[in-house]
Amino acid sequence: MKAAVLSSTANLAIGEVPDPVPGSGEVVIAVTLAGVCGSDYSLYHGKFGVPLPVVPGHEGMGTVHRIGPGVSTVTAGQRVVIQPNFACWDCDLCDSGLDNICSGKVRLGIDTNGVFAEYVKVPARYVWPVPEGLDDRTAVLTEPLAVAAHGVKVLSPAPRVRVLIIGAGVIGLMTLLLVKLEGAGVNVSDLQEEHLALARKMGADSAFLVGGNETMQPSSFDLIYETSGAPSGLADAIEFAAPGARIALLGLPAEAHPVPTTPIVRKELTLVGSMIYTDEFPGVLELLESGRIDPKPLISDVVGLEDLDGAIKTFNSPDRIKVLVSIG
Repeated sequence: MKAAVLSSTANLAIGEVPDPVPGSGEVVIAVTLAGVCGSDYSLYHGKFGVPLPVVPGHEGMGTVHRIGPGVSTVTAGQRVVIQPNFACWDCDLCDSGLDNICSGKVRLGIDTNGVFAEYVKVPARYVWPVPEGLDDRTAVLTEPLAVAAHGVKVLSPAPRVRVLIIGAGVIGLMTLLLVKLEGAGVNVSDLQEEHLALARKMGADSAFLVGGNETMQPSSFDLIYETSGAPSGLADAIEFAAPGARIALLGLPAEAHPVPTTPIVRKELTLVGSMIYTDEFPGVLELLESGRIDPKPLISDVVGLEDLDGAIKTFNSPDRIKVLVSIG
């Protein structure tokens, strides 16, 4: 099959690799669409330190192509989305419902070959049927929306709560859509005016350009979602948090940074981490099927597999939000 293979840092090429063969409890998916994510950018630049070569990519949807022994949950030809983090289901964390932070977790497109290929092999328990009325370009956004949904579940907003979302990338904007459903007013901050313009179109009550003329007031927000992962993100969240506020950290910082603990104590803040997802996929698919939110405005480009290298290299371009890769 044709696949994008990362053979060394920043060395991605399209080549021919053996077709995957499903084992017991596994299925092979013919990939239709895949999404380019920040973790693909990090992997490309050697930030994960995992063995190479590997086929990257973890946000994907397609049709069931081959079914391994013991699989009865899906049928050949069925459209599915992939939940791309495979827990061990044999540890205390998994037993307690914390499979998202399982130490034995296998990450698709990082620890094992991913979706930037014509076919990908995954455990059958990690594929979810796509509702018949849901189009492919919406369905492929299920995985990042599940990340945002988990963060909103970790710290749920209430009506009339003052909410700030730090970072207007994919996860920040999806968090905006979900929080708006709860009836809360939402404010967004970002470094890129292009991203803030989209946030306004998607319902943000206010959008603040970091370093711009219009500034946020310290201690103003009751609930803050930090989705940027920027070194200054946590410090900003603490500064703008009102006394008694809650802060959910969805962004993974690229580097360590000091934490200002004094205002955490003096304002009695609550800080909670939110790591990927647990059981959010079915609910997210139902939400997308209902049409109550539409994440497709986040799609800034659709490219072919042969253009993937360029899409990853320009991942941080201000005019790009979510790039999809058309494969099947």
